[in-house]
Amino acid sequence: MALRSGYFENWGGSPTVLLWGDAGGMLKLSEALRNVQRAPDLRTFCQSVDGKPITIKPSSQPVGMIHKDGALEWSLDPALADDYAKLVDVLATSSKGHQYLESRNGVAVTVSIGEYPDSLHPDRPLQR
Repeated sequence: MALRSGYFENWGGSPTVLLWGDAGGMLKLSEALRNVQRAPDLRTFCQSVDGKPITIKPSSQPVGMIHKDGALEWSLDPALADDYAKLVDVLATSSKGHQYLESRNGVAVTVSIGEYPDSLHPDRPLQR
């Protein structure tokens, strides 16, 4: 599976970007977060299930996750990105769990491993 992403308008009561996948996907995300200065494009290893690709933009004053031109842009300062990378590393060693990484600008970012199927999509209700 690697890593998938989706923007959910009302996930637990608020707009949320969910990143979910396996240990390999978590490690790639962690590496991207540690290299925030290079402005990584998650499309190289993350499938956007809703057509909203995510890019990470380095910033001295993080503004969080925002919509921009039909995509999502995540502005992070390097120290915060490194803190997030450490949380994602913990997930990579887990069989099941999640971390909340962001809640600025009203768009939360949640990363999950072992909790959601490959078929999860913002336009379809979660079947449990």
